[in-house]
Amino acid sequence: MRIFVVILLHMHNRKNYICTECNHCSIRQDSIFDALNPEEVTQLEKEKSHLVFNYGELIFKEGQFPSGMYIVTKGKVKVSKFGFEGREQIMRFAKEGDILGYRAMVSEEQYSCSALAVTETQLCFVSRKFINQAIRNNPDLGFNFMKLFARDLKIAEEKSLQLAQKTVRERVAESILILAEVYGLEKDNSTLKIILKRDEIASIAGTVRETATRFLSEFCDDNIIIMDGKKIKILDINRLSKKANSSF
Repeated sequence: MRIFVVILLHMHNRKNYICTECNHCSIRQDSIFDALNPEEVTQLEKEKSHLVFNYGELIFKEGQFPSGMYIVTKGKVKVSKFGFEGREQIMRFAKEGDILGYRAMVSEEQYSCSALAVTETQLCFVSRKFINQAIRNNPDLGFNFMKLFARDLKIAEEKSLQLAQKTVRERVAESILILAEVYGLEKDNSTLKIILKRDEIASIAGTVRETATRFLSEFCDDNIIIMDGKKIKILDINRLSKKANSSF
């Protein structure tokens, strides 16, 4: 209980930063909130809070009860669960335009995952009260939420299928491709714009650190990637893709 209170106080005491007006926000226009009419957009502008989290800061914790939801406007967020013996399982990475915490908010349940900023991250926070009222007044917004639920369910089903049918080697290769898609590449168009520990890569792949390290070394020996400390450079993305899909 004390941890929950500290986190909640930390969130509400966080400095509120100025962000783009909702009327001119491309992220809003490409999100579920594109259904809002001008009056509702004006109300959203008044209701929202814009928050900044530094690298490594917790946005919300598994087991907390949500008071609203977050929209990522800049940066990257790691969404993960902690299972047996505290082992982390990374569920996904959220980037600009993604929404966090909406399922728990709508269902009025505890967060089933934790969210952690893995870069400096800016988010808009919208209260449950505003969302509930907006859905009652605007059926199109409710329909957009339904589509969002359906999309996330599809992604979860595909992930379950991959974990069940893909080998660990394939999942480790796929983890690198996922990181390249989410974080992008540096100016050399080869090096991932993210530094992750081996156990974090293992968590994405659904395996243990030792196994992930073994397959990363194998990819290095095959001249598919290069490991420079905690940096990963992709030498042959086509071969890496084949490694990730060799069973299909």
